[in-house]
Amino acid sequence: MTNIERTQCPYGPIALKDVIRADLAANKRDPGSQILLVGLRIAQASIGRFGPRHPVSLVTIVASRLVSELLFNVELRPKTRVGPGLAIYHRTGLVVNDHAVIGQDVKLRHGVTIGHKTAGGASPLIGDRVEIGAGAIILGDITVGDDAQIAAGSVVVKDVEPGAVVAGNPAVRIR
Repeated sequence: MTNIERTQCPYGPIALKDVIRADLAANKRDPGSQILLVGLRIAQASIGRFGPRHPVSLVTIVASRLVSELLFNVELRPKTRVGPGLAIYHRTGLVVNDHAVIGQDVKLRHGVTIGHKTAGGASPLIGDRVEIGAGAIILGDITVGDDAQIAAGSVVVKDVEPGAVVAGNPAVRIR
């Protein structure tokens, strides 16, 4: 399964500069996504170094959220565990619950929602190299396996096997 499990640090053994480098490379044509992800990574690093309530962390968290939510209309909070190489296409309307876990080299498109089914419920674990189409909704205590593809507009409420392609509402394996 993914290199980022629910209990691990978002970077694992990877240095912050390497994570930022991977994010920048994954979004090389989109300076907005690059800005958003650099802010996210700086906030995550400050939380990891100083703790979430330290003044330095609070400033970076507020700055990251202002940029992501007010400027780009993306809800991707610093508490969320995200692997390196996240690609965000078009940004608008992206919502990721802060308890979700996203693996390495994942592609997210606009209008994607990744979250829980009920307040306080568990959120998805997204594997490595997963592609998620525009407007897809992934909810609940589920796992999306490595190299899976979620078609645009799909509603995923059950586990997705590694390498599977799913589509529909509710999503079913099509390949």
